[in-house]
Amino acid sequence: MEIDLGDQPPIFAHEVAISTIFRAEKTKRGKLKKESCTELIFLDGIRKKAVARIVLPFGTLKSLSKVIEDNVKKIKKEIQSKEFPKKLKVESKSTNASYLG
Repeated sequence: MEIDLGDQPPIFAHEVAISTIFRAEKTKRGKLKKESCTELIFLDGIRKKAVARIVLPFGTLKSLSKVIEDNVKKIKKEIQSKEFPKKLKVESKSTNASYLG
């Protein structure tokens, strides 16, 4: 997937806060249906303000976890390498989630 960042400037966050909201309801057949969303709040420690607030459904959260884990492994490998990076690469990975609402 090609992502056009346009004029979107990068925002630096020093910290992240997380909260999870659960919701449950009974279906017409009397079964319990549960869902959850996780809210990520990115904080600027210098200005002491939230710079972004993002709510993710469970499926996207699971995908995000995998993408971050893969990126951390890649970063650790590069940092431990004794070679200079060959070329500066800007990579973007998608969680392949879609909005259903």
